Amino acid sequence: MSAYETSVTIPSFAGINQSGDGYNQSMRYAREMENVRVTGGIFTPMRQGIEHWATVPEPILTLAYLPRRWAFTPPRQDIPETGTLLVAFTAGGIWVKGIENTKDTEKGLWVEVYTVPNQATDADFKGGAVSWLTYEVNTDGEGQRTETPVDVLIFSNQESGMFMLRADTLTLTQIETPKKFGIIAMYNERIWGTAIDGDPDMMTYSAPYDPTDWEQNEEIPEDGAGDIQVPTWDGDGFVSLEQVGSDLVAFKRNSIWRIYGTNPGEFVVQKQYGAGSIEAYSIAVANSMVYMLGHEGLMRYDGNTTVPFHQDALKETMARMNKSVKPFGAMHGTTYCLAIAIDGADVCNAVVEYDTQEYTFALRTGLFVSSFVPYDGALYYTSAYAPGKVYEMRDDYGLPLPCKWKSGYQDLGLKNSTKSAFLLYMTVDSETPLELLLGLRTEKKLKQKAVTVRPGKPLRVHLNNQGRYFRLEIECLSAVPFSIMGGARIDLELDPD
Repeated sequence: MSAYETSVTIPSFAGINQSGDGYNQSMRYAREMENVRVTGGIFTPMRQGIEHWATVPEPILTLAYLPRRWAFTPPRQDIPETGTLLVAFTAGGIWVKGIENTKDTEKGLWVEVYTVPNQATDADFKGGAVSWLTYEVNTDGEGQRTETPVDVLIFSNQESGMFMLRADTLTLTQIETPKKFGIIAMYNERIWGTAIDGDPDMMTYSAPYDPTDWEQNEEIPEDGAGDIQVPTWDGDGFVSLEQVGSDLVAFKRNSIWRIYGTNPGEFVVQKQYGAGSIEAYSIAVANSMVYMLGHEGLMRYDGNTTVPFHQDALKETMARMNKSVKPFGAMHGTTYCLAIAIDGADVCNAVVEYDTQEYTFALRTGLFVSSFVPYDGALYYTSAYAPGKVYEMRDDYGLPLPCKWKSGYQDLGLKNSTKSAFLLYMTVDSETPLELLLGLRTEKKLKQKAVTVRPGKPLRVHLNNQGRYFRLEIECLSAVPFSIMGGARIDLELDPD
């Protein structure tokens, strides 16, 4: 560095960091960033969701999946013979389709396997959103044992109670339970239920290995069902159950409880440190960690304590959140995804992403998520703006989303010096030409240029601006894949007072 010129190097790109006042932080971090992935320090645009072409004719309220690991002849010719089925729950019924995005066969269409009766009784599923899990049984539809196990989807809500959808016949069976559960989970081969209307402190569990047996066994208690009461006397109630490692974790809004043991004689319920989750569907488990939305923002439960999780890093983004809209969370590989509504939207129109391997935050916009379903490394979601559609979130296929990246302001520790004559160097990798908007903003104004990027040619861009503070801005509206590799360098002149 001389008294009259210097260089600033951005060795690689990192994620969003909105901590502090935004001045003189490392230029690797973005103060504002949308639809940019920075895995490995490389700047790449995120992609649009991949649309599954078939449409359910009414809004999907819950999306689930049903594995089919055992060979059965489908009950209908318009249902695929093999492979996992996506299952869509609506107000009017239940629909299934093959999870593959096939366009060349009628077996890629949604097929209704259950219709809610006009005069539904207590023995009928009345439709609506559900809590669900996958299991297997060794009985047929009449309760007789079978030689081959059958994959089943077990689901429940507070209005209808619990039901089972069989993979072999795709028929529904009601499961008689002592309570109607809003939330269900599996732990130690038992089905657990909570979120009970009128009994918010209760958790109930089935007999082991039999999701249809909810009777207590007086002679051999470990072979029977039972329940646990965990009152907190603060008006709170259980909102979620998650298996974390070898234990079951029960969430209330203001507290978390961990259940240890393998049978009723050994079950121990222990209160954990810290608060719970204000939104049950924001919870996602990543190995021994649980990510969720708490009263003050993002939280992380580490198996013992709930603590605020890098809330300063996203303080400006989370301040844009409409808290009246239910958020949805899920793991996409090693990335925690939290769909939220921002900027006054009445549906989730953005996804906050935290890469647990890279330790970076990103923001994806242009998606309208109403539920998530992770399966086999993929993340499927339903859209609030196309409520009968299913999409897959991917970044290796599909059209790139419009993206932007803005660093924090810099004065290089030279507040007494005016910076000017900025010269930007970058290497952009793209198979086809595209246009980038490159900007240099000072406290006075923004100088921006539209630059055409051609494959194999590095960029050298003059940005004639001046000021004591400056920041770099990168934007792309082209639906063309590209990457910025090796970071960037800015040469500039200094004019000391």
